[in-house]
Amino acid sequence: MFLFESRPPFRTTEPKTFSILRFLTAIIFSIVLVFYTWISFGDFVSNFDKPTLYFSGRNHTNYTYPSFKICPKTLSNYNGDDSLNISLYKLYSDFSSSQLYVPNAYSFYDYKNNNKSIDDFRTYDFNQSYELYSNDSIPKNSDFFIRDHDNNRCRIFTPPLINSEFVNFVNIIGSPYYFNNNELLFIITLDNSSMYDFFEINFESFNISTESLSIIGGYSKTDVRNVILTTNQHFIVRGQYIIYESVIKTTSHTSPSFGMLGFKANNNSTDIEIEEKVLGLTPNASYTVLELRFKPDNLIYQEYKYQTVNKVVSNLGGFYSAISGVFFILFGASKLSPWGICQKWVCCWPYRRSFKRSLASRYVSRAGIPLAEDPRKLPPGAELRDRVAILEHLLKEYYIDAYYLEKLTTTRKRYLDIRKNNHETVRILDNDISDDDFTDDIALERLEGGSSR
Repeated sequence: MFLFESRPPFRTTEPKTFSILRFLTAIIFSIVLVFYTWISFGDFVSNFDKPTLYFSGRNHTNYTYPSFKICPKTLSNYNGDDSLNISLYKLYSDFSSSQLYVPNAYSFYDYKNNNKSIDDFRTYDFNQSYELYSNDSIPKNSDFFIRDHDNNRCRIFTPPLINSEFVNFVNIIGSPYYFNNNELLFIITLDNSSMYDFFEINFESFNISTESLSIIGGYSKTDVRNVILTTNQHFIVRGQYIIYESVIKTTSHTSPSFGMLGFKANNNSTDIEIEEKVLGLTPNASYTVLELRFKPDNLIYQEYKYQTVNKVVSNLGGFYSAISGVFFILFGASKLSPWGICQKWVCCWPYRRSFKRSLASRYVSRAGIPLAEDPRKLPPGAELRDRVAILEHLLKEYYIDAYYLEKLTTTRKRYLDIRKNNHETVRILDNDISDDDFTDDIALERLEGGSSR
């Protein structure tokens, strides 16, 4: 660390004021580093169990309206007739949701209503619900509802999967918004004699279709799966006109301990959030109307992420690298150290003693200890070349990669062997090439090429 390298004793080759300035700068940088570490660690400890919520949408995803179970209820113990009937209609709304359209030649399926002119639709508002219901020429699509086997009074709605009937939009040529979202209209009827006061609705699941492009072959692959919604309850008072604007949210989360270690979320739950709008009472109390539509941001993926140890470590490492870089730019790089904390302080005494013994067997010799003893005061019988040899071995083992130099030595040896063999060949053939020619690289090339002067 730059602080330990800048502390006294100072270098004798530098002005003392410069050394003091470097030492003070190192102290300031070290204080900043400690302060940043303290703040980062404190923030991590105080917030490690408080996840951050991240939102994202889903691309290339289609989904159906949710299936649900609807049951008539009353505050009394009444458990009477089985007169619940539900009719289903498809409506189209512009993006402002202020105007609804119904096809003149009614069809429930989007593919039959797409790219039609605005003249092929008629407007609809909530006052026309009874008129729509009373029009026998328009199918009521009651086959999308089945009886609940556990409770004969209840009905279960299952959206159709045929013809790609997903939450989607159609093009209406001539419409102010051109693209118009589809939505579902449910007209719920009971006999006038029925004593039920309200309806309980539980949304259960929906189907989701995800398209992905296969790398091999380049074709599109579609995956359809059923997603279960968490338990929910909604209530509609009989005789009301209700609009449900919904959003489906998938939440991923994990435990704080797993999240702190950087593991991905392993718990998923999907909820439907509904904003209820009551338009008023229907003209006839025997029927109740429910409009089911999705908001523009209708499918949201949210994930709770905890602060991870990796993030704290990377932040500290990045900050330390930044201030170290600034210090090195101002005062130069630090010295290289091949020995770390383990060799100097941490390892137990037997290991440290074994390390010193192995080091001494190689670098303590009659020529003295390199870099530690004055080379001008060699012991009796020592030669300077012994000291240089030890120093070269130290550089090769700890500082310098000598791979390419070793390859160069091998190449030079082969070169000398070829030169010697060519020299012997000339001697045998009694060629007129003299020994002095072998000092000339051009002559050697001519010799190796098989030519003579």
